[in-house]
Amino acid sequence: MNLSKKILASMVIVVASFSTSASLINVGGVIWDPDAGLDFQGTTGAIYQIIAMDGSLSGYGTVAALNGNGSNVFCPGCELTFQFGGFTPSLVDIAAVKTNFTGGWVKFYVDNTPDANPFNALSLTDTNTGSEGGNNLLWLDLEGAVIIGSETTLNAGANLTGGSAGGDGALNVVGGAAAGNFDTNSMVAGSDIIFSSSFSLPAIDGGITYSTGSANFDGQSIPEPASLAIFAIALLAFSANARRKFF
Repeated sequence: MNLSKKILASMVIVVASFSTSASLINVGGVIWDPDAGLDFQGTTGAIYQIIAMDGSLSGYGTVAALNGNGSNVFCPGCELTFQFGGFTPSLVDIAAVKTNFTGGWVKFYVDNTPDANPFNALSLTDTNTGSEGGNNLLWLDLEGAVIIGSETTLNAGANLTGGSAGGDGALNVVGGAAAGNFDTNSMVAGSDIIFSSSFSLPAIDGGITYSTGSANFDGQSIPEPASLAIFAIALLAFSANARRKFF
């Protein structure tokens, strides 16, 4: 009878765990549904990308949609911005108009004082898309994940006919307030987030080589890491108690 009660208690925990996963998640003001058909998918607004003399990439932008919802739904009263850098060219294939990159990082921030037009790259700056002196929450901290040999984290190419360039890459979670919700190792090559981008071909303005564009990113989110951890501990406790009773 005692064992039956423990089994029933464990079943209650399981039901509670699954019901939790059906609720919306709010991390730092960013809200999304882990059960959405698109979970987890995002679309950026404008991105301003800077190309250094050595070919390395950096830049900044804003997120325009998450799981099909606009910023007024997924970040009411705030904006989700990001910065990136450290993507360094490792292989340049002129004949194939292709470049492989190594390294790289991306940081997402929650800004509770929106001041950038998400669809106008020229309204973006290194200041209004970053931490703003620590006032903005570091929501997700990511680093480049190797997707093919030779430490490649980003494959980029150009469409000269269409006057555009694009790339595909992968990222791993290393920190941020939402880290526990996205450290899944469930995407390409065990990464956490994958992305694809499209940019205008580089232009020069005031001595700075830049391009503008947009990107999509995809991943899987964990509903409530804390609840899942409690559930796991409860199962271990139940297993230990049942084992003691049996022997």
